Amino acid sequence: MIGEPIPIEAARLALETVRIGGVVASAPILWTSAPQRVRAALVVILGLVCHGTAAASPTPLDSIERVAVAAPTELLIGVAMGFVVRLAIASAEMAGDIASPLLGLGAASLFDPHAQVNETGLTRIYRQLVLLLALLLGVHRVLIGSLLASFRIVPVGSLLAPGLAAPELIRISAATIAAGLRLSLPLVAALLLLQLGLAFVSRAAPSLQIFSVGFAISLIAGTIVLLGSLPGMAREIEIALSATGDQIEMVLAAMVLGPR
Repeated sequence: MIGEPIPIEAARLALETVRIGGVVASAPILWTSAPQRVRAALVVILGLVCHGTAAASPTPLDSIERVAVAAPTELLIGVAMGFVVRLAIASAEMAGDIASPLLGLGAASLFDPHAQVNETGLTRIYRQLVLLLALLLGVHRVLIGSLLASFRIVPVGSLLAPGLAAPELIRISAATIAAGLRLSLPLVAALLLLQLGLAFVSRAAPSLQIFSVGFAISLIAGTIVLLGSLPGMAREIEIALSATGDQIEMVLAAMVLGPR
């Protein structure tokens, strides 16, 4: 009933579970393709693990109303933490979206049932490679460690203003867009020069029907450039993934102290 007191530990566990649910829902790590029951079980298990390490709430959680008021804040905190990891992976997806039409692969799109969006085959390959790289770098451990630390830095029930982290998230988003453009720049530059060369050849010898073979030439040249740029792309993505822990800390600090 409304106004009826509830156990403090149950209220804290509920709010901890809400924050963890926000992280699991927004972070595209190992559990992205898992069934909903598996993700729900993961949220409950992590909630039980985190419950013993969380700091005491600064506000009393002795009623359903207080828990209901604090739940949206906890959800937004979790979503913001997972969104930082999502942005680190989005740079490679952006590079795939830019490269696919240039290679002539933009028409062949696939539907991602988890993100509810259409994507090209190259974008999916990029994302899977980045997820494997994130697994090798231990980004999932960094995320879970940051989640555990967040309960000590920002105890559940702290009525913060998650909107204060918006400038920090916007800055990280801008850096993600810039990284995606840098990853696609070698392929864009090579194909632009190739198209200019084909245009000059077609202009000099109109009878060659250069555009009938232009697609095959662009695909072969783009694939060679793409394979050659993979080591540099991996280093760029490694730098972005390695910074996720610090970025999560800055987002949490912005919620507590406000933007710098």
